[in-house]
Amino acid sequence: MKIVEQSGKETGQGRGRALWAAVAVIAIAAAGVVGGKIALKSKVNELVAERGGKAGAVEVDFLGRIHLRDVTLPLGGRSNARIAAIDGRPKILFLNGTLEMTGLDIELPTARILVPHASVEDANLDPATLTELISRKSAAPLAKRIDRFAAKRVSATEVAITQAIAGSEQKTVYRQVNLTDIANGSVARYSADGASFEFAMAIPDGAGGSKQEVMTGSIGQMTGQDFDAAYMARLYTEKAGPDDKEPRPLYGPLSAKAIAFSNGQARFAYDEMRSSGFSMRMPAEPLLETLEKLTSVTNPEELEPEERRAFFGRLLSLADIIGKGDMEMLGLKIDAPAKAGEAEGEKVKLAVDRMALQLDGRRLDAALHGVSMGEGGDYVKFSEASMTGFSWDSTLEALKKMAGLDEQQLETFPFTTLLPEFGTFRVAGIDVNLPNPDTGADSTGTEGYADETGETDALAAEGLMPDAEQEAGADQQTNQPVTSMEKPAAAVPERIRFTLKNYELALTKPFNGIPTDIRFSYEDLSVPVPAKAQDETSVQLRKLGFDELVVSSNIQAAWDEPSQNLAIKDISVSGKDVGSFSVSGLMGGFTKDFFSGDPAMAQVALLGLTAREMKLEIEDKGGMAKGIKFYADQNGMTEDQARGMLTMMAAAVLQQLAADQPKLQGPVDALSRFIAKPGTFTLTVRSKAETGIGAFDLIAASENPMLLLDKVDLEATAQ
Repeated sequence: MKIVEQSGKETGQGRGRALWAAVAVIAIAAAGVVGGKIALKSKVNELVAERGGKAGAVEVDFLGRIHLRDVTLPLGGRSNARIAAIDGRPKILFLNGTLEMTGLDIELPTARILVPHASVEDANLDPATLTELISRKSAAPLAKRIDRFAAKRVSATEVAITQAIAGSEQKTVYRQVNLTDIANGSVARYSADGASFEFAMAIPDGAGGSKQEVMTGSIGQMTGQDFDAAYMARLYTEKAGPDDKEPRPLYGPLSAKAIAFSNGQARFAYDEMRSSGFSMRMPAEPLLETLEKLTSVTNPEELEPEERRAFFGRLLSLADIIGKGDMEMLGLKIDAPAKAGEAEGEKVKLAVDRMALQLDGRRLDAALHGVSMGEGGDYVKFSEASMTGFSWDSTLEALKKMAGLDEQQLETFPFTTLLPEFGTFRVAGIDVNLPNPDTGADSTGTEGYADETGETDALAAEGLMPDAEQEAGADQQTNQPVTSMEKPAAAVPERIRFTLKNYELALTKPFNGIPTDIRFSYEDLSVPVPAKAQDETSVQLRKLGFDELVVSSNIQAAWDEPSQNLAIKDISVSGKDVGSFSVSGLMGGFTKDFFSGDPAMAQVALLGLTAREMKLEIEDKGGMAKGIKFYADQNGMTEDQARGMLTMMAAAVLQQLAADQPKLQGPVDALSRFIAKPGTFTLTVRSKAETGIGAFDLIAASENPMLLLDKVDLEATAQ
């Protein structure tokens, strides 16, 4: 029994000690909370004061939540931020920090940002991180501070940005802005439910000037990925280090949908703008420093040569920070009044299925797909227009050299080096139907011809032009010639109508800015021949059986610097149901003086040119048959009679030529076979001398080509 009683007493004493221990722990914890509350409040006050700011009230509750009211923080220069209320909790043990802001108002020299409410969720806002992020005493650069911050989400119900640009105000309001998974200075995803904007822009007033118009618009859903905020901070505040040789991604994929804006008369809209990303290279000096130095100069021409060189060097350096990037704009539609200032009436419409840009440093590729523009029945359409291989590398390098030159040095500067590399320009699927400006035709699209002045029909409609019988009678009675106004003028097409399958212009491999490899071609240019044609050319084409004229052409040449040869790869023209004619050849003595940009040197270099080889090819695809038929109809003969007579006449002339010049016998025989049975005729002329035929020999041969027969070898075929 005593043992049991003793045991009970020990148990009771143990419970009492445990109770007192628990009370002691709570008391110590409470004292710690009070102490932490006081320390945290002191730290917040210290950080606000250190930034030169003020807070109307700073409170910290027993749960470690901070409450600030009426906070003002200077941001440097003429910028400052005002916040009506901040409520948050720093990171404590296993609890991540949170932050709520109400009434955020940021004033910058050229902009103002208003955020009614914003929140930060699951952030690493422990006191040490807060100190490093906010304190001026922190030695960490801005990029490192941004890199230190992490949060699950930052969101704002609305962000309103008002900017003053070129004397006009621009306001953009974003709705439901969210930044998600922020860590290591990067935002994994960001989005906005939409935006509205308003800005002023200068547009033509129809009288050769411009006027300010207020544009309003909206944007639908916006999304993006992988925005590197820390790297953005580095671009503006740091210079390139030894490891910053290559561009780094700044933005990942992004998209903005349903973009539309209008001034009340014209409307512009995109279905979507999107990009797969954009990269930039670290600058040689911080961007902020570069921009400050550039904006401090009002008149670059007044700078000393070295200062001017430095100014333009900084300006040109902005192009060198560009890495790779692309942008696509889908479903562009523009509706604008045909006449400026008229909201009603006929509209000019432009539609583009897809616009694309690709940047790679100093190189640019661009393309338009599915373009249509027109007014009423008038239109211009093309399926594609593209530019590939355009580069301003040579232009930038030439500008750098040119920047520090004085007036005397500029006199001998090769200005052709300022030309960019144009690359290849291509347009495909062209379809044009427009009124002829010489006739003043309307948009009916009617095929046909009208008088050149457009006055005949107008005068007749008003009763001022006599009919044919009255005019003839008047002429007989007065015996006076018909005046130019009374005569029908020469007929011209009412409409400009043509289609073109493909057009291409390539200007590549520049030497001193001048392209050394060129190609110009168009394929299947189709022009209708109206049935009511009255001009002589159209009448004759109709007689030859053409209801449309389809023509293609090509010019291609390239310079080989080591051999100093110019290869004329092709100069040709061809017609559907007619045939083709082409010339190619090789010129020697084509030195770099042709690309010096000095006209005098180029003229001298011309005398050193030599002709080494030329090839002529004629291919018949129905042209001769049409010509024979036309000749037979004109002379009342059958086609066989006309063909026989023309073949006989040609053979007689050619054989007489061969009799006078025996070296022409081979080409004459081949040409005679081609005329008798049209197919393909080829003539190749090669210089016997390896160096070619000189310029003076060619000049003499322009008067008498037979002088060259002893200097060349001839080869001809007919198939």
